[in-house]
Amino acid sequence: MHHAKDTASSIPHISRIPSLPFYYGWIILFAGSIGVLASIPGQTMGVSVFTDHLMEALGLSRVGISSAYMAGTLISSLIIPYAGVLFDRYGARIVAAIASVMLSLFLLLLAFAAPLSQALSSLGLPMGIATLAVTILGFLGIRFFGQGVLTLVSRGMVAKWFGPRRGLAVGLMGLITAFGFSYAPQPLQSMINQMGWQQSLVQLAFILAFLFLPFVLLVFRPEPAVCGIEVEQGMKKLSSSKAHKVPDATVEKDLKQARGDRAFYLILASLGFWSLFNTAFTFHITSLYQEVGFDANQAVRIFLPISVVSVLARFLGSYLTDRVGMKPMYGSFILSLVVASVSLFFLGTLFGDLLAIIGFGVGGGLFGMLNILTWPKLYGRKHLGQISGFAMSVIVAGSAIGPWIFSMVHRYFGSYKGTGILGLIWCMLMIIMLVLTPFKPASKEEEQS
Repeated sequence: MHHAKDTASSIPHISRIPSLPFYYGWIILFAGSIGVLASIPGQTMGVSVFTDHLMEALGLSRVGISSAYMAGTLISSLIIPYAGVLFDRYGARIVAAIASVMLSLFLLLLAFAAPLSQALSSLGLPMGIATLAVTILGFLGIRFFGQGVLTLVSRGMVAKWFGPRRGLAVGLMGLITAFGFSYAPQPLQSMINQMGWQQSLVQLAFILAFLFLPFVLLVFRPEPAVCGIEVEQGMKKLSSSKAHKVPDATVEKDLKQARGDRAFYLILASLGFWSLFNTAFTFHITSLYQEVGFDANQAVRIFLPISVVSVLARFLGSYLTDRVGMKPMYGSFILSLVVASVSLFFLGTLFGDLLAIIGFGVGGGLFGMLNILTWPKLYGRKHLGQISGFAMSVIVAGSAIGPWIFSMVHRYFGSYKGTGILGLIWCMLMIIMLVLTPFKPASKEEEQS
């Protein structure tokens, strides 16, 4: 395990990092943000732009492509924990480099899914099965290496490079990624308009392989110790008023030990359900607003104010987490989901849209922050990849089944309002769990006893 890191630290240009006139963590913060943005082709926001084109090229119905998306994403959720283990073992640079190459290859697979399906069909496989198999494989690849591995590694790397200023770093990271995600559909749509959907996927694959991959190899580093420096080395000590009052865990816990903590299950339930709910809202945004008489252009406008609120919530949440601890922040997070759930009853009205902007905005900001800060705060940094990888599998599974659940509610009840009821029921259960669950990192005294 240490051998891989020792080998990495022997590369000549790493030795220059301690002599830099600034803390290299700030470069890592920027690199991690770019890493999360590079995952966009594998995120719902990115995939949705290509959905109709894939349906037409492959002859799939909306139910068919949604089922393929769900299947690929669910399989991805089952293997993502192993990516966390690899992150702990080999570090951010190696794992992110592999992920960028593989994401590039799977984008190419989707770009040529139609001829690949025909080739399989000519070998005797029924065309319908061949098409579904290729589509599921394509979605599995971009979801696993994009939404899963690149996101996990980029966020985990930033968490390892910061200590007292981790909240600030996460807030700044959110500033870049939140606006990047909300803006992404526009340039992707422009690419499709200019060069077609297939060539756009090829272009994205090219960018990942020939621009992002060299960037990863040049800039990504696993943690300060590998570079011969300490966390936040050379930076001014924060004054007692500014230093965080709720420190990181003093005991390093692995996944098995984390599973013995009741709070771990509440965390997974809240993060996983948010992923389910928010992904479904994003995936079905056009249909949600069509139900109340608005077109697609009017529907997607809600994402910009949501992203603004998200950035503000992430900064404030990052600041408060260091001062009030994790439990109040999860209480706020669950309340934001209550507001988001209620908004689905009134979408299309000023009141309903404001609730949606506040609920999904605050929830999205806190989700991004909590998904990074929770693990070192409660379980330490040593097994960060292992624990966050397991959590990511729950989050990805939620994102897989969310759009399907919303579509089923709409099919059987003729409206999406039932999804608001579903959200409120889940929130009530989580509020009860929150009241009954202690939230505190184990101390060395407790560990010894």
